[in-house]
Amino acid sequence: MRGLAAFVFIVVLTTPGFAQDPAPAPVPEPPIDATKLGVSLSRIQKGLFIAESRDKQTGDGMRLEFNVQVYGRAPRIEVLKGLDLFNGAVPGSAPTHRQMIDYVTPVIYRTPVMPVSALAYWAAQHFWEKGKKSACEEEIANYRALVMQGVNVSAPRCTQ
Repeated sequence: MRGLAAFVFIVVLTTPGFAQDPAPAPVPEPPIDATKLGVSLSRIQKGLFIAESRDKQTGDGMRLEFNVQVYGRAPRIEVLKGLDLFNGAVPGSAPTHRQMIDYVTPVIYRTPVMPVSALAYWAAQHFWEKGKKSACEEEIANYRALVMQGVNVSAPRCTQ
């Protein structure tokens, strides 16, 4: 029984290795022909020879050659300089919903200068307070009348 289990275990582990495709053979690359590249190897070799001979000729102390390496901070490149992306619409983009509504709606039908909803809220609040005050005054008047008649009554809940 153990032998069968070991055999099944080994087969299960080795099956993925057999299922893979074999690696393709590498394709040999043809050699590069320098004449087709448009460069002249003889001119490059001549330039290297001249540079090498110049280095050998400057052996005396009369001709000095200096190499200066300068390190510094590069100036900051501002790609979006002059563009205000956070305040207003992006140039060349689609109009906003508000711009479309303003464009389509005639001037005479646009929102009035004084908001009607704020005026209605103020009027409703004013009438509510006035009604509350008159109800309180009426309650106090009833209380005084009952007290004058000698009736035992609790004090009114509202105050002015």
